[in-house]
Amino acid sequence: MRDPLTWSLPLWRLNGITVRVHILFPLVALGLILRFAFAKVPAGTWVDVGAVFALLFVAVLLHEYGHCFAARRLDGDAQEILLWPLGGLAYVDVPHTPRANLLTAAAGPAVNLVLGLGSAAALILGFGLWPPLDPFNLGAISRINDAGAVLLFPWGGGPAVQETNGLVLLLARFFWVNWILFLINLLPGYPLDGGRIFQSILWRYIGYRQATLMAVYAGFVTALVVGLFAIVVNELVPIFLLVVICIACKQQWILLETGGEESLFGYDFSQGYTSLERDQPPPPRRRQSWFQRWMQRRATRRMQREQEQREAEERRMDELLEKVQREGLTSLTDEERRFLKRVSDRYRNRQ
Repeated sequence: MRDPLTWSLPLWRLNGITVRVHILFPLVALGLILRFAFAKVPAGTWVDVGAVFALLFVAVLLHEYGHCFAARRLDGDAQEILLWPLGGLAYVDVPHTPRANLLTAAAGPAVNLVLGLGSAAALILGFGLWPPLDPFNLGAISRINDAGAVLLFPWGGGPAVQETNGLVLLLARFFWVNWILFLINLLPGYPLDGGRIFQSILWRYIGYRQATLMAVYAGFVTALVVGLFAIVVNELVPIFLLVVICIACKQQWILLETGGEESLFGYDFSQGYTSLERDQPPPPRRRQSWFQRWMQRRATRRMQREQEQREAEERRMDELLEKVQREGLTSLTDEERRFLKRVSDRYRNRQ
């Protein structure tokens, strides 16, 4: 049985890229929807939460497709996208160069920027309205009264207006989702896209290893800022982001010191850990997803346990056969007879 931490559901496969959704994604969405369904907020707020999660799913998916298609345009490869509560993971291979890593990392936030600007342009040209640029202003995505109105601003200036038009709500929420994704992913710390962009820029000047180390240190600083923000706003979701950033940075730091396998968290564009002290590109290879690496390690441990069990059974069988030769078959206990029969049947079925 697969480890519960790896449970995910395949959705579709497009252009050789498999899209999967982690089991926690719908569970977290359902939990937040139920939280607002029973909270003391305007009636129907839970509907807004569900709509925002649906738009978040679309925005994150397009963000990850941006990474994948950029990798392929740069003579790399992309195999899989995993959507989970804190965003998405794109499993890609790109050439071991600063330019390839920089462009691939920047492609995801660029997609969100284009989608956000498109939503804002539609609001301005179609309705003369403008969503607030403050990502903490939830009045533009969550209703302020039982009628379902949100607060938006006239494009020419003036006080905020209440808006209930369904298309306006859709555009305002899609703008906010892409805007918040763009800002979060530009945080300059590993493993976020901003951290990878920061690493790729430094790579050209101080080398891959030192650039990655600087991005890891920036990731720890980013985690501290996220933790402080979580305390100030008294929210749990930033704490999860803090944990993921810290674990990913710790993993990457260990990899830089030991030259081990890639981190289990996030896509990892960097390769060539067998030559960390010099920036020589390694031979191109197809990278396994972290699910595949996880299952491979489990299979290896299972094979080791089976091998140890076979060796123990063979030793005991030799001892029992020597006992039969010395004392006869009647000297065996019932448990020893069952053991001999079980092992002999197993080896007979293998032939």
